[in-house]
Amino acid sequence: MNVLVAMPDGALREDFFPPSTKARLESIADVTWNESGEEWSQAELRDRIRGFDVCVTGWGCPQLDAAIVERADDLELLAHTGGSVATIASEAVYDAGIAVVSANDVMAEYVAEHVLGAILTHVRRLDELDAAMHRGRTDPDSYAVGSLHGSTIGLVGLGTIGRFLLEHLRSFDVAVRVYDPYIDDDALEDFPFVTRADLETALSSDIVSLHAARTPETIGMLDAEELARIPDGALFVNTARAELVVEDALLDELRSGRFSAILDVFHEEPLPDDHELRDLENAFLTPHVGGSQIRPPLTESVIDDIERYRDGEPLEHEIPRSAWTLMTR
Repeated sequence: MNVLVAMPDGALREDFFPPSTKARLESIADVTWNESGEEWSQAELRDRIRGFDVCVTGWGCPQLDAAIVERADDLELLAHTGGSVATIASEAVYDAGIAVVSANDVMAEYVAEHVLGAILTHVRRLDELDAAMHRGRTDPDSYAVGSLHGSTIGLVGLGTIGRFLLEHLRSFDVAVRVYDPYIDDDALEDFPFVTRADLETALSSDIVSLHAARTPETIGMLDAEELARIPDGALFVNTARAELVVEDALLDELRSGRFSAILDVFHEEPLPDDHELRDLENAFLTPHVGGSQIRPPLTESVIDDIERYRDGEPLEHEIPRSAWTLMTR
């Protein structure tokens, strides 16, 4: 089995392929690495892909378009170490019958964990209490410590992250409302505390968490009119993509102090030092680390499927065409 790793040599690849992970892949296949230190262009990948059974990609790798697929005479598996393959796979990949796998499911678990941790930090006021203790204040009655129990939670979009989040929420006495026009009627049957809802109802919750993919249809879906539906005192969480929300509308709401926000994604990343969000006390900010910083397990899940491909076993992290079309672009 011949494997081409298109990710260039450098610190990022070392994060995804520490020595033990690199050795594992080399123990199961003949591996050719991109040692150039630079991302290949589509033309460069096209010139190199002939004769390989598997192509391993990462963030920044070029899309396998029709010209590349035509040259990839032996390619049977596209294995992506990131989550979304929207800009890596193509119609030509699926038309050629090339299987596509990614670490989307594994990354989603970590993002869901991040969401739950951030929400609990907010409702329990853990960040404020920690800061107060460091300043020498010890009066707990000065802080409105709350609880997740008894809350209504609106999920705008479900997706893989939302499904993992629902699993985490089983242990809390919450009522979850899910707005997602793309899920099947039976998608929520295993979650008795969850109901399908329209967008207005989902937004009218104590906590609103955004999990829709970034597609042409969802960009700007939450504008001033929709954000106005979020109740006073609520919490808005965005670990999906910043472009789903009209930035000026969100800033207007946060300036007013009407609700708080947990944000892991931004219209400009890294967030500029002088961005207004940094000065808003009701904005809890993290630098787009929800799932992407825990990297070796992402690669390990992809190698698991490369082994399954080698052994003729069903793939566990396959991305079918129907899912690819709905992924963040």
